[in-house]
Amino acid sequence: GELVQADGGMRWHDIGGVLWGVDLNRAGAAEAAVIKFAEALDKLGPRDIVVNLPSAAGDTLDELAGLLVEAGEALGHDTRVFYSLGHQATSTKTALRSLQSGLLGAAPQRCIIYPLFLQDDPERFDFVRSGARKEYLATGGLEAAMPALRPEELVNKVLATPGAFSSLAKPDSPLTFGERLFFGRQWLPKAHDCMATLVNVIEGGNEG
Repeated sequence: GELVQADGGMRWHDIGGVLWGVDLNRAGAAEAAVIKFAEALDKLGPRDIVVNLPSAAGDTLDELAGLLVEAGEALGHDTRVFYSLGHQATSTKTALRSLQSGLLGAAPQRCIIYPLFLQDDPERFDFVRSGARKEYLATGGLEAAMPALRPEELVNKVLATPGAFSSLAKPDSPLTFGERLFFGRQWLPKAHDCMATLVNVIEGGNEG
């Protein structure tokens, strides 16, 4: 797909097939955000679009989730929601609320992502331990895990270097030989597996 903006797109542009762009980071202004979202969809036309939502988007957008989905459908888009999950009980409550009456539930296709830098195993997330995961999977939702990157020194180097993550595994990257070896052989393949799951949801819905 065509690359427009956003560091998410810059990091993963080599995955392909996705247009990154529309930013709905308008906390506290849900109505204005939905209007801007519909206008942006209309201008962008029939292509894959990744919408960047702020971490607390549910606080302002869940109440208008139906309108967000309706706007997409009216312009010929199928809506997929990707939800990055916190590991504590409060995160479980927020996710379930969104699933029951918000954006996570309004979307025909959904995928929960476990960021493993919070807990090193999805089984340790409250969402799984509390039994909420069973309720979520019963809706036909998918899940994926984004691997944790360590140590902190390597994390700081990676975040400070612009461009695609895959370029950091090349010999001319600013990483040392040992850092490149770990990053390219250990972290990057797992991260690409996660991204492949997300692209599969975008391209094929809940198949497979």
